[in-house]
Amino acid sequence: MISVVVETVTLLHDHDHGPLADAVAPTMAGLQRQTARDFEILLVLDGGVGEETIAELGRRFPHVRLVRDAAPSYFVEKNAGAAAARGEIVALLDGDCIPDDDWLASLVAPLAAGADVVSGKTRYRGDSLVARTFSVPDFGNVLDEQGSASGIMLNNVAFRRELILRHPLDARIRRNGGCFLLYHQLRAAGARMLFEPRAVVWHELDVAGFGFVSKHYDRGVDMVTAYRCDDTHVLRGTRLVRRFGPIALAGITARRVVSDWSRLVRHRRQLGLRALALPYYAAVVAVTRGIELCGGMRAVVAKRRTSDGA
Repeated sequence: MISVVVETVTLLHDHDHGPLADAVAPTMAGLQRQTARDFEILLVLDGGVGEETIAELGRRFPHVRLVRDAAPSYFVEKNAGAAAARGEIVALLDGDCIPDDDWLASLVAPLAAGADVVSGKTRYRGDSLVARTFSVPDFGNVLDEQGSASGIMLNNVAFRRELILRHPLDARIRRNGGCFLLYHQLRAAGARMLFEPRAVVWHELDVAGFGFVSKHYDRGVDMVTAYRCDDTHVLRGTRLVRRFGPIALAGITARRVVSDWSRLVRHRRQLGLRALALPYYAAVVAVTRGIELCGGMRAVVAKRRTSDGA
């Protein structure tokens, strides 16, 4: 059996989505349309969800198993769902995402063939310029590279349950960077990770206006936390960041921009980009990486001031 874990932090704490039962309804409807069979749905709730809301969820989604009283943390809720799962395979989906009808069947098929982790394709909903633009820096780093996944996206991924239980998400990280750290931990453990482009999930557009600035700034802050939590040094930049701080972050960011540009050129067909559009997307990824650098610098300076004050 397969267990699909849906967190609710993104619906309750990231933005104002209204009543939880209404907010999660599109995701639940998408799961009801799945061509796959023999799977359970777990909806993870934090301890602040009231009894009236829980009763309403039970009435509207009687087929869904509620996992209650988790901490209001993105990674804690995913860990709680994996721990409560009954299936041998655990698929993670965010509460603000809508899966295609064949999403689950496509996502888990490579696991039956021997993969340990399979990450799907995520894009922002809609065909607006904003949705098409930010789908590239936000989700385009997860691709097929020589038969392996280049990363994992925790809103659209499936694990063998025993693997995710052995390698839980690090709850010390606020939100971003956890998938990056987990990906490298799993690589170090020898896990076989694949990318399945037919497993498509549509993410709510949460970068409207200048939302992309705060999103990527927070990514930079959280990435510094990931380096601090990397106790086994599976990330190449951990020792550099811990020793040289802002100087190391600047160098790492420059290397990432070059790597992003190379990926755009090598995998533009995977990304669905025209050759003439490459300069535009090269500028976009450079800007978003620059914003992440600002967030990272702020996190390093704040930590040092705290340490000096102590």
